[in-house]
Amino acid sequence: MMQFLIYLICRTFGFFVSQLSYPSLHRLGNYAGLCAYYLHRPFRKKALANLAIAFGDSKSERERIHIAKKSFQNLMITCLEFFRFKKSQQHLEEIAIFQENSAVLTLLQQKQGIVFLSAHQANWEVPFLALTERYPGIAIGRPIKNKLLYQLILSVREMNGGTIVTPKNAIRASLKALLQGKFLGIVGDQAYPESPYFYPLFGTRAWTASTPALLAYKTGCPLVVGTTQRIHGRYYISGSNPIWPNLNASIKEEVPRMMDKAMELLEKSLAEIPEQWMWIHDRWKQQGIDHVKRKYRYGFILITLPPDPTPFLDILPTFRQIYPRSFLTFFAPKGTQISLSECAVKWYEKESDLFVRDWRFQLVLDFYDSKKLRSHFLKLGAFEALCLKNMRQKSSLKETLVEKLVKPECLTADFI
Repeated sequence: MMQFLIYLICRTFGFFVSQLSYPSLHRLGNYAGLCAYYLHRPFRKKALANLAIAFGDSKSERERIHIAKKSFQNLMITCLEFFRFKKSQQHLEEIAIFQENSAVLTLLQQKQGIVFLSAHQANWEVPFLALTERYPGIAIGRPIKNKLLYQLILSVREMNGGTIVTPKNAIRASLKALLQGKFLGIVGDQAYPESPYFYPLFGTRAWTASTPALLAYKTGCPLVVGTTQRIHGRYYISGSNPIWPNLNASIKEEVPRMMDKAMELLEKSLAEIPEQWMWIHDRWKQQGIDHVKRKYRYGFILITLPPDPTPFLDILPTFRQIYPRSFLTFFAPKGTQISLSECAVKWYEKESDLFVRDWRFQLVLDFYDSKKLRSHFLKLGAFEALCLKNMRQKSSLKETLVEKLVKPECLTADFI
Protein backbone atom coordinates (compact mmCIF):
# COMPACT_ATOMS: atom_id res chain seq x y z
CA MET A 1 0.00 0.00 0.00
CA MET A 2 2.83 2.40 0.90
CA GLN A 3 4.62 1.61 -2.37
CA PHE A 4 1.44 2.30 -4.33
CA LEU A 5 0.97 5.59 -2.48
CA ILE A 6 4.54 6.68 -3.30
CA TYR A 7 4.01 5.66 -6.92
CA LEU A 8 0.77 7.67 -7.08
CA ILE A 9 2.45 10.75 -5.59
CA CYS A 10 5.29 10.48 -8.10
CA ARG A 11 2.90 10.09 -11.02
CA THR A 12 0.85 13.09 -9.91
CA PHE A 13 3.91 15.23 -9.24
CA GLY A 14 5.46 14.08 -12.51
CA PHE A 15 2.38 15.08 -14.51
CA PHE A 16 2.52 18.68 -13.30
CA VAL A 17 6.30 18.89 -13.66
CA SER A 18 6.14 17.57 -17.24
CA GLN A 19 4.06 20.58 -18.25
CA LEU A 20 6.97 22.94 -17.53
CA SER A 21 9.61 23.97 -20.04
CA TYR A 22 13.24 22.96 -19.53
CA PRO A 23 14.30 26.49 -18.49
CA SER A 24 11.50 26.52 -15.90
CA LEU A 25 12.59 23.11 -14.60
CA HIS A 26 16.16 24.35 -14.27
CA ARG A 27 15.07 27.37 -12.23
CA LEU A 28 12.90 25.15 -10.02
CA GLY A 29 15.75 22.64 -9.68
CA ASN A 30 18.18 25.35 -8.58
CA TYR A 31 15.82 26.43 -5.82
CA ALA A 32 14.99 22.87 -4.76
CA GLY A 33 18.69 21.96 -4.77
CA LEU A 34 19.55 24.73 -2.34
CA CYS A 35 16.71 23.63 -0.07
CA ALA A 36 17.95 20.03 -0.18
CA TYR A 37 21.51 21.16 0.63
CA TYR A 38 20.42 22.93 3.80
CA LEU A 39 17.75 20.41 4.87
CA HIS A 40 19.48 17.06 4.19
CA ARG A 41 22.37 17.17 6.65
CA PRO A 42 23.76 13.63 6.00
CA PHE A 43 24.04 14.20 2.25
CA ARG A 44 25.55 17.64 2.84
CA LYS A 45 28.18 16.19 5.19
CA LYS A 46 28.98 13.39 2.75
CA ALA A 47 29.37 15.78 -0.19
CA LEU A 48 31.65 18.12 1.76
CA ALA A 49 33.70 15.20 3.08
CA ASN A 50 34.17 13.87 -0.46
CA LEU A 51 35.19 17.30 -1.74
CA ALA A 52 37.77 17.56 1.04
CA ILE A 53 39.13 14.12 0.09
CA ALA A 54 39.30 15.07 -3.59
CA PHE A 55 40.66 18.60 -3.41
CA GLY A 56 42.09 19.06 0.08
CA ASP A 57 43.78 22.44 0.42
CA SER A 58 43.85 23.04 -3.34
CA LYS A 59 40.35 24.50 -2.95
CA SER A 60 39.24 26.63 -0.03
CA GLU A 61 36.37 25.55 2.21
CA ARG A 62 34.23 28.27 0.62
CA GLU A 63 34.96 26.90 -2.86
CA ARG A 64 34.10 23.38 -1.77
CA ILE A 65 30.81 24.55 -0.24
CA HIS A 66 29.98 26.35 -3.51
CA ILE A 67 30.63 23.15 -5.50
CA ALA A 68 28.48 21.12 -3.08
CA LYS A 69 25.54 23.50 -3.46
CA LYS A 70 25.81 23.41 -7.25
CA SER A 71 26.01 19.62 -7.13
CA PHE A 72 22.74 19.45 -5.15
CA GLN A 73 21.13 21.78 -7.70
CA ASN A 74 22.38 19.58 -10.53
CA LEU A 75 20.88 16.50 -8.87
CA MET A 76 17.48 18.17 -8.44
CA ILE A 77 17.48 19.36 -12.07
CA THR A 78 18.25 15.79 -13.16
CA CYS A 79 15.32 14.43 -11.12
CA LEU A 80 12.87 17.03 -12.42
CA GLU A 81 13.92 16.62 -16.05
CA PHE A 82 13.23 12.90 -15.86
CA PHE A 83 9.47 13.58 -15.84
CA ARG A 84 9.80 15.81 -18.90
CA PHE A 85 11.64 13.39 -21.19
CA LYS A 86 8.53 11.61 -22.47
CA LYS A 87 7.43 14.89 -24.09
CA SER A 88 10.80 15.05 -25.84
CA GLN A 89 10.59 11.54 -27.27
CA GLN A 90 12.39 11.46 -30.64
CA HIS A 91 13.13 15.17 -30.20
CA LEU A 92 15.94 15.22 -27.65
CA GLU A 93 17.98 17.41 -29.99
CA GLU A 94 16.30 20.37 -28.30
CA ILE A 95 18.49 19.76 -25.24
CA ALA A 96 21.15 17.22 -26.32
CA ILE A 97 24.03 18.05 -28.67
CA PHE A 98 26.51 15.40 -29.82
CA GLN A 99 30.08 16.55 -30.18
CA GLU A 100 30.70 13.65 -32.47
CA ASN A 101 34.01 11.85 -32.59
CA SER A 102 34.42 10.59 -36.17
CA ALA A 103 36.14 7.39 -35.02
CA VAL A 104 33.29 6.54 -32.62
CA LEU A 105 30.63 7.57 -35.15
CA THR A 106 32.13 5.29 -37.78
CA LEU A 107 32.10 2.35 -35.39
CA LEU A 108 28.45 2.94 -34.49
CA GLN A 109 27.47 3.17 -38.16
CA GLN A 110 29.35 -0.07 -38.85
CA LYS A 111 27.38 -1.74 -36.03
CA GLN A 112 30.52 -2.37 -34.02
CA GLY A 113 29.84 -3.10 -30.38
CA ILE A 114 31.13 -0.38 -28.05
CA VAL A 115 31.38 -0.25 -24.26
CA PHE A 116 30.56 3.29 -23.11
CA LEU A 117 31.80 4.15 -19.62
CA SER A 118 30.30 7.30 -18.10
CA ALA A 119 29.67 8.92 -14.70
CA HIS A 120 26.84 10.50 -12.73
CA GLN A 121 27.69 13.74 -14.46
CA ALA A 122 25.30 16.55 -15.49
CA ASN A 123 22.17 14.53 -16.42
CA TRP A 124 23.48 10.99 -16.87
CA GLU A 125 20.14 9.80 -18.33
CA VAL A 126 20.47 11.98 -21.45
CA PRO A 127 23.31 10.17 -23.31
CA PHE A 128 21.54 6.81 -23.34
CA LEU A 129 18.23 8.34 -24.42
CA ALA A 130 19.91 10.39 -27.17
CA LEU A 131 22.02 7.50 -28.45
CA THR A 132 19.11 5.05 -28.60
CA GLU A 133 17.28 7.49 -30.88
CA ARG A 134 19.89 6.53 -33.49
CA TYR A 135 21.51 3.24 -32.54
CA PRO A 136 20.50 0.01 -30.76
CA GLY A 137 21.93 -0.36 -27.27
CA ILE A 138 21.53 -1.56 -23.72
CA ALA A 139 22.56 -0.19 -20.33
CA ILE A 140 22.98 -1.65 -16.87
CA GLY A 141 20.62 -0.27 -14.24
CA ARG A 142 19.94 -1.31 -10.67
CA PRO A 143 16.22 -1.87 -9.93
CA ILE A 144 14.48 -0.34 -6.92
CA LYS A 145 12.17 -2.10 -4.45
CA ASN A 146 9.04 -0.24 -5.54
CA LYS A 147 8.09 -2.27 -8.63
CA LEU A 148 5.43 0.16 -9.83
CA LEU A 149 7.81 3.09 -9.60
CA TYR A 150 10.56 1.09 -11.27
CA GLN A 151 8.28 0.33 -14.22
CA LEU A 152 7.68 4.06 -14.56
CA ILE A 153 11.43 4.65 -14.59
CA LEU A 154 11.95 1.92 -17.18
CA SER A 155 9.23 3.37 -19.42
CA VAL A 156 11.31 6.55 -19.69
CA ARG A 157 14.74 4.96 -19.98
CA GLU A 158 13.56 2.55 -22.68
CA MET A 159 11.29 4.98 -24.54
CA ASN A 160 13.59 5.19 -27.59
CA GLY A 161 14.11 1.46 -27.97
CA GLY A 162 17.02 0.89 -25.59
CA THR A 163 16.99 -1.92 -23.04
CA ILE A 164 17.90 -1.76 -19.35
CA VAL A 165 19.33 -4.93 -17.83
CA THR A 166 19.79 -5.61 -14.12
CA PRO A 167 23.24 -6.26 -12.59
CA LYS A 168 22.19 -9.86 -11.96
CA ASN A 169 21.85 -10.51 -15.71
CA ALA A 170 24.38 -7.93 -16.85
CA ILE A 171 27.33 -10.07 -17.94
CA ARG A 172 25.40 -12.47 -20.16
CA ALA A 173 23.18 -9.77 -21.66
CA SER A 174 26.15 -7.44 -22.23
CA LEU A 175 28.26 -10.05 -24.01
CA LYS A 176 25.35 -10.96 -26.26
CA ALA A 177 24.55 -7.32 -27.10
CA LEU A 178 28.15 -6.39 -27.88
CA LEU A 179 28.60 -9.39 -30.17
CA GLN A 180 25.39 -8.35 -31.97
CA GLY A 181 26.88 -4.93 -32.68
CA LYS A 182 24.95 -2.99 -30.05
CA PHE A 183 26.49 -0.48 -27.69
CA LEU A 184 26.59 -0.99 -23.93
CA GLY A 185 26.25 1.89 -21.46
CA ILE A 186 27.72 1.63 -17.97
CA VAL A 187 27.61 4.41 -15.38
CA GLY A 188 30.67 3.18 -13.53
CA ASP A 189 31.73 5.83 -11.05
CA GLN A 190 30.36 4.29 -7.85
CA ALA A 191 32.53 2.67 -5.19
CA TYR A 192 32.97 -1.08 -5.43
CA PRO A 193 35.22 -2.22 -2.53
CA GLU A 194 34.78 -5.86 -3.52
CA SER A 195 36.74 -5.19 -6.74
CA PRO A 196 40.42 -6.14 -7.04
CA TYR A 197 40.98 -2.95 -9.08
CA PHE A 198 41.37 0.60 -7.83
CA TYR A 199 42.26 3.94 -9.39
CA PRO A 200 43.78 6.92 -7.52
CA LEU A 201 40.83 9.22 -8.23
CA PHE A 202 41.87 12.79 -7.39
CA GLY A 203 44.91 11.24 -5.71
CA THR A 204 43.06 8.87 -3.35
CA ARG A 205 42.48 5.15 -3.83
CA ALA A 206 38.99 4.51 -5.21
CA TRP A 207 37.88 0.90 -5.64
CA THR A 208 36.17 0.56 -9.01
CA ALA A 209 34.42 -2.21 -10.92
CA SER A 210 36.59 -3.35 -13.84
CA THR A 211 33.56 -4.76 -15.71
CA PRO A 212 33.76 -2.26 -18.64
CA ALA A 213 37.32 -3.27 -19.55
CA LEU A 214 36.63 -6.96 -18.89
CA LEU A 215 33.66 -6.97 -21.30
CA ALA A 216 35.67 -5.07 -23.90
CA TYR A 217 38.49 -7.60 -23.70
CA LYS A 218 36.18 -10.62 -23.80
CA THR A 219 34.39 -9.36 -26.95
CA GLY A 220 37.25 -7.52 -28.67
CA CYS A 221 35.18 -4.33 -28.58
CA PRO A 222 36.57 -0.87 -27.79
CA LEU A 223 36.01 1.02 -24.55
CA VAL A 224 34.87 4.64 -24.97
CA VAL A 225 34.58 7.19 -22.16
CA GLY A 226 31.39 9.21 -22.53
CA THR A 227 31.19 12.61 -20.86
CA THR A 228 28.32 15.08 -20.53
CA GLN A 229 28.25 18.74 -19.56
CA ARG A 230 25.31 21.08 -19.12
CA ILE A 231 26.05 24.50 -20.63
CA HIS A 232 23.34 27.16 -20.77
CA GLY A 233 20.60 24.57 -20.29
CA ARG A 234 21.77 22.17 -23.02
CA TYR A 235 23.74 18.94 -22.76
CA TYR A 236 26.95 18.49 -24.71
CA ILE A 237 27.77 14.81 -25.10
CA SER A 238 31.16 13.60 -26.27
CA GLY A 239 33.05 10.35 -26.53
CA SER A 240 36.78 9.73 -26.20
CA ASN A 241 38.87 8.01 -28.82
CA PRO A 242 38.28 4.25 -28.67
CA ILE A 243 40.47 2.31 -26.23
CA TRP A 244 41.00 -1.01 -27.98
CA PRO A 245 41.99 -4.14 -26.07
CA ASN A 246 45.28 -5.77 -27.01
CA LEU A 247 44.15 -9.37 -27.34
CA ASN A 248 47.77 -10.54 -27.57
CA ALA A 249 48.31 -9.42 -23.97
CA SER A 250 46.91 -11.27 -20.98
CA ILE A 251 43.62 -10.24 -19.43
CA LYS A 252 45.45 -9.46 -16.17
CA GLU A 253 47.53 -6.86 -18.01
CA GLU A 254 44.90 -5.40 -20.30
CA VAL A 255 41.99 -4.87 -17.94
CA PRO A 256 43.95 -2.60 -15.54
CA ARG A 257 45.59 -0.76 -18.46
CA MET A 258 42.27 -0.02 -20.13
CA MET A 259 40.61 0.95 -16.87
CA ASP A 260 43.49 3.27 -15.94
CA LYS A 261 43.19 5.07 -19.28
CA ALA A 262 39.40 5.31 -19.04
CA MET A 263 39.42 6.54 -15.44
CA GLU A 264 42.08 9.12 -16.27
CA LEU A 265 39.83 10.57 -18.99
CA LEU A 266 36.80 10.47 -16.70
CA GLU A 267 38.71 12.17 -13.89
CA LYS A 268 39.82 14.96 -16.24
CA SER A 269 36.22 15.62 -17.26
CA LEU A 270 34.99 15.64 -13.65
CA ALA A 271 37.73 18.10 -12.68
CA GLU A 272 36.64 20.53 -15.42
CA ILE A 273 33.12 20.99 -14.01
CA PRO A 274 33.11 19.36 -10.55
CA GLU A 275 29.78 20.97 -9.62
CA GLN A 276 28.00 18.72 -12.13
CA TRP A 277 29.12 15.48 -10.47
CA MET A 278 27.09 13.72 -7.77
CA TRP A 279 29.30 14.21 -4.72
CA ILE A 280 26.85 12.53 -2.34
CA HIS A 281 28.16 9.12 -3.44
CA ASP A 282 30.39 7.42 -0.89
CA ARG A 283 32.98 7.26 -3.68
CA TRP A 284 36.05 6.55 -1.56
CA LYS A 285 34.45 3.72 0.39
CA GLN A 286 37.16 1.29 1.53
CA GLN A 287 35.15 -1.25 3.53
CA GLY A 288 33.02 -3.86 1.80
CA ILE A 289 30.05 -5.57 3.37
CA ASP A 290 32.20 -7.58 5.71
CA HIS A 291 32.77 -7.78 9.46
CA VAL A 292 32.33 -4.09 10.33
CA LYS A 293 28.91 -2.86 11.46
CA ARG A 294 27.27 -0.57 8.93
CA LYS A 295 27.21 2.53 11.15
CA TYR A 296 31.00 2.28 11.61
CA ARG A 297 31.89 1.32 8.04
CA TYR A 298 33.98 4.34 7.02
CA GLY A 299 37.07 4.91 4.92
CA PHE A 300 38.55 7.92 6.76
CA ILE A 301 38.97 7.55 10.51
CA LEU A 302 40.47 9.92 13.06
CA ILE A 303 41.90 8.53 16.31
CA THR A 304 42.87 11.06 18.98
CA LEU A 305 45.33 10.06 21.69
CA PRO A 306 45.71 11.78 25.09
CA PRO A 307 48.87 13.57 26.34
CA ASP A 308 49.98 10.25 27.85
CA PRO A 309 49.20 7.71 25.08
CA THR A 310 51.06 4.81 26.72
CA PRO A 311 47.95 2.90 27.98
CA PHE A 312 46.49 2.87 24.47
CA LEU A 313 49.49 2.08 22.27
CA ASP A 314 49.06 -1.70 22.54
CA ILE A 315 45.57 -1.61 21.00
CA LEU A 316 46.55 0.45 17.93
CA PRO A 317 47.21 -2.63 15.71
CA THR A 318 43.59 -3.63 16.40
CA PHE A 319 42.42 -0.69 14.33
CA ARG A 320 44.29 -2.00 11.28
CA GLN A 321 42.76 -5.44 11.84
CA ILE A 322 39.25 -3.98 11.94
CA TYR A 323 39.90 -1.56 9.09
CA PRO A 324 42.47 -3.23 6.80
CA ARG A 325 41.89 -0.75 3.94
CA SER A 326 40.67 2.42 5.64
CA PHE A 327 42.82 5.52 5.93
CA LEU A 328 43.69 6.07 9.59
CA THR A 329 44.87 9.39 11.00
CA PHE A 330 46.24 9.70 14.52
CA PHE A 331 46.39 12.92 16.50
CA ALA A 332 49.14 12.19 19.00
CA PRO A 333 51.35 14.15 21.41
CA LYS A 334 54.60 15.27 19.84
CA GLY A 335 57.18 12.49 19.61
CA THR A 336 54.76 9.54 19.77
CA GLN A 337 55.91 6.70 17.52
CA ILE A 338 53.12 4.91 15.59
CA SER A 339 54.04 2.31 12.98
CA LEU A 340 50.97 1.15 11.08
CA SER A 341 50.50 0.76 7.34
CA GLU A 342 48.69 3.54 5.47
CA CYS A 343 48.25 5.78 8.46
CA ALA A 344 49.08 9.43 9.02
CA VAL A 345 50.25 10.92 12.30
CA LYS A 346 49.75 14.56 13.21
CA TRP A 347 51.46 15.71 16.38
CA TYR A 348 50.05 18.28 18.75
CA GLU A 349 51.55 20.28 21.60
CA LYS A 350 48.41 21.81 23.09
CA GLU A 351 44.70 21.02 22.97
CA SER A 352 43.88 23.83 20.54
CA ASP A 353 46.07 22.08 17.92
CA LEU A 354 43.42 19.34 17.69
CA PHE A 355 40.64 21.62 16.48
CA VAL A 356 41.47 21.57 12.77
CA ARG A 357 38.79 22.13 10.12
CA ASP A 358 39.26 18.84 8.30
CA TRP A 359 36.10 17.53 6.65
CA ARG A 360 37.56 14.18 5.59
CA PHE A 361 37.06 12.31 8.85
CA GLN A 362 33.83 10.29 8.91
CA LEU A 363 34.44 8.45 12.19
CA VAL A 364 36.22 9.83 15.26
CA LEU A 365 37.51 7.58 18.05
CA ASP A 366 38.32 10.05 20.79
CA PHE A 367 40.79 8.70 23.36
CA TYR A 368 41.69 12.29 24.19
CA ASP A 369 38.19 12.31 25.65
CA SER A 370 37.02 15.82 24.84
CA LYS A 371 33.33 16.52 24.33
CA LYS A 372 34.15 19.80 22.59
CA LEU A 373 36.49 18.01 20.21
CA ARG A 374 33.86 15.40 19.29
CA SER A 375 31.28 18.14 18.78
CA HIS A 376 33.74 19.99 16.55
CA PHE A 377 34.19 17.07 14.15
CA LEU A 378 30.49 16.16 14.20
CA LYS A 379 29.82 19.65 12.87
CA LEU A 380 32.18 18.85 10.00
CA GLY A 381 32.22 15.53 8.11
CA ALA A 382 32.03 13.03 10.98
CA PHE A 383 28.92 10.86 11.30
CA GLU A 384 30.01 9.09 14.50
CA ALA A 385 32.27 10.21 17.35
CA LEU A 386 32.91 7.70 20.14
CA CYS A 387 34.23 8.89 23.49
CA LEU A 388 36.45 6.97 25.88
CA LYS A 389 33.50 6.26 28.19
CA ASN A 390 31.45 4.36 25.63
CA MET A 391 34.55 2.46 24.47
CA ARG A 392 35.52 1.36 27.99
CA GLN A 393 33.07 -0.68 30.02
CA LYS A 394 33.51 -3.53 32.51
CA SER A 395 35.83 -5.64 30.39
CA SER A 396 39.07 -4.52 28.79
CA LEU A 397 39.08 -1.57 26.42
CA LYS A 398 40.31 -3.73 23.54
CA GLU A 399 37.43 -6.19 23.90
CA THR A 400 34.70 -3.56 24.16
CA LEU A 401 36.14 -1.59 21.25
CA VAL A 402 36.05 -4.66 19.02
CA GLU A 403 32.58 -5.64 20.18
CA LYS A 404 31.29 -2.16 19.43
CA LEU A 405 32.68 -1.94 15.90
CA VAL A 406 32.59 -5.52 14.67
CA LYS A 407 29.54 -7.62 13.82
CA PRO A 408 28.86 -10.24 16.56
CA GLU A 409 29.05 -13.14 14.11
CA CYS A 410 32.55 -12.02 13.08
CA LEU A 411 34.09 -11.84 16.56
CA THR A 412 37.06 -14.17 16.76
CA ALA A 413 40.05 -14.68 18.97
CA ASP A 414 42.11 -12.86 16.32
CA PHE A 415 40.52 -9.59 17.36
CA ILE A 416 40.61 -9.99 21.15
